[in-house]
Amino acid sequence: MPVMSFDVARVRGLYPTVGAGMAHLDGAFSTLQPESVIRAIIATLRSSPSQPGSRSERSQRSARSVAQARRAVADLVGVAPESVVLGHSSSALILRFAGLLSRDWQLGDEIVLSRTDSDLNVRAWLRAARSSGGVVRWAEVDLETGELPTWQYEELIGDRTRVVTVSLANPAIGTVPDVRAIAELAHRHGAVVVVDAGAAIPHRALDLGELGADILAISASTFGGPTIAALATAPGVLEGLDGDQRIPLPQRFEFGPLPVELVDGLTAAVDHLADLDEWASGSRRERIVASVTAAGDYERSLYERLDAGLRALPGITVLGAPGDRLPMAAFTVAHHTPAQVGELLHRRGVSVWTGPSGVSELMAALGVDELGGAVFVGLMPHTSTREVDQLIDALTALSRT
Repeated sequence: MPVMSFDVARVRGLYPTVGAGMAHLDGAFSTLQPESVIRAIIATLRSSPSQPGSRSERSQRSARSVAQARRAVADLVGVAPESVVLGHSSSALILRFAGLLSRDWQLGDEIVLSRTDSDLNVRAWLRAARSSGGVVRWAEVDLETGELPTWQYEELIGDRTRVVTVSLANPAIGTVPDVRAIAELAHRHGAVVVVDAGAAIPHRALDLGELGADILAISASTFGGPTIAALATAPGVLEGLDGDQRIPLPQRFEFGPLPVELVDGLTAAVDHLADLDEWASGSRRERIVASVTAAGDYERSLYERLDAGLRALPGITVLGAPGDRLPMAAFTVAHHTPAQVGELLHRRGVSVWTGPSGVSELMAALGVDELGGAVFVGLMPHTSTREVDQLIDALTALSRT
């Protein structure tokens, strides 16, 4: 049963687009923005924000907003504000840091990627490897379960390994690898561990230190924020990178103008997570941990209902096996393309994701490309039991056609 202290009806009231009859089950692929985020962005735009660096009031206001956004991200993942780098997107930030980390790579140095990594991040590391003569090694997915086995890293990581990338939770099937164990293996050989938070943030409370990551990539759009991103780094990581010493940290690694019109929306999105559970108290960091944990417990029961319902339907194949994963699923429907399924569900008031997954390595490994793609469903803290049942009912009707 859902956790009683988590009031999903209250949470749903925080979203202006919830409750109009459409079940929004797109998950991290197309998250809804809470009212607080929308208002924060509008208020910023009305102030005509300017880039930090000037003595004008507009510029000084933006500087304060950027500082607040750093503190918000720091509270989100348990780091210091000076360890937070902001940017337009996580892929752009990863591209920047891939170039910095690979500057001193030698011919034959290695990087370990995984089949669950996002396409944009994979491209950044492949580019770094090509420019330095590096060798790319791949961590494979268990095709039956969809899991990323930890044991293979014993063979993949060695003394020539410079970087190991891990996707904490891909938005397609919600696989959650043992990042801590992988990071410990990597650190034994002096490798840098770069983790993509992926779709995990609104479902599990994260702590960079507990994960063992050196760099954690965060995209605000995965938890109801605007299209802005951040990299959170472990102590000493930024100091160890080359950069313009005349510019203080962490601004030294924020290339180009910041999306200042969106930074207040990032702060509001983090505050929204902290307020998901009305009973949470203490510092913002403490409220984030309590609220996200309560939301995750609530979503777990919904996911079990979703997974059981999907697997009971004839003609539907769910990718991967049930297990410790985030509340999301990918499936195929016999004799129907994903686009056809998406259209039929939309007519019945259910919105799912049928567009690009952004994890083509994973989809190819699972053989989904041969089937024309998959349908993706993701639950969020505002998802209700009724919406899950609405999806299952619609798919039941579809399976009879």
